[in-house]
Amino acid sequence: MAIDIVQELIDAGTKYKKELKAMPVATLAPFMKHAVLKTGIQGREVGGVLTTDAELRPYRTAKDATDNTKIDPYEWETFLGDLVKEFDPNAILGTLYTERTNVRPDKRAFAKRVALEMAKKVGEKLYDNLYTAVRNAAGNTSADLFNGYATQIAAAIAGGTLAEGKGNYIDDTLTPWTVDNVGDRLKFSWRNLDRLLKKQRVELKLPDSILDMYEDWFQVEYGHTPWNEKFEQRTLVGSRGRCVFVPLDNMEGTNYIEFTIKENTKVGCDQESDKEDVKIRECDNPKMVQFFMMAYFGVGYETFAKEYYAAVKYTTA
Repeated sequence: MAIDIVQELIDAGTKYKKELKAMPVATLAPFMKHAVLKTGIQGREVGGVLTTDAELRPYRTAKDATDNTKIDPYEWETFLGDLVKEFDPNAILGTLYTERTNVRPDKRAFAKRVALEMAKKVGEKLYDNLYTAVRNAAGNTSADLFNGYATQIAAAIAGGTLAEGKGNYIDDTLTPWTVDNVGDRLKFSWRNLDRLLKKQRVELKLPDSILDMYEDWFQVEYGHTPWNEKFEQRTLVGSRGRCVFVPLDNMEGTNYIEFTIKENTKVGCDQESDKEDVKIRECDNPKMVQFFMMAYFGVGYETFAKEYYAAVKYTTA
């Protein structure tokens, strides 16, 4: 009996709607180990931390009250995106299963697999553009949907929110980074961070290529030592184990690294309202089915305050 794959796909879109809506963000799981997911966000989100110099003083009768407690807000945004993709399910079926297959595939399992794979591809594209995306409402790809982390870093530098005078930015482009000096440059950056930031478990997010350079530098500089039993480096030398490497292939080409804590890095989505939707439906071509998804997505930071964040701009030889 022939598999009615069209109807099964349509049914899978309805039956597994919750899983399909969650799949793109679930695909970001490796990155989410180093970020915080915020759900229920449609549009702008305002973060920030309290700053004050509250402290005890020697007792006196006079009140002498001061007012310098404030929250410096940082605003980021999630954007509504959609996807409409038509495909021939019978062509996919013919690719995965042939008449020679010993075990006839269960049509419901196959439909679920195809539906989840479509949603997974959406998440993979979001991951690829987490740092480099630039919002363009007239665009057609994930790279146009939202403003990535590196895009926000560049905007913050241009606007003065990130600045060397504020202790949350280092311009290290004067000396190109090479295999011969990359370890010294990273140690230089670490030592110039705010002391309150360095007291925390700091994550150093950097491109894979920079960590590759660092590991080569380390081997030349230190060779095999008792405290370096493995070639792969997990923490920055000189940080007393408090600065953990987080290599990311989607940072390549950004020319930024960042020192921050997990709780400061945000990924935003909705997944709570009826405005988001996903379905598989018939279309005007009887041989095709249509995969439709509509969802909010964006990334940002809680704050750029020096106690929680610092960006470094670099160049390579």
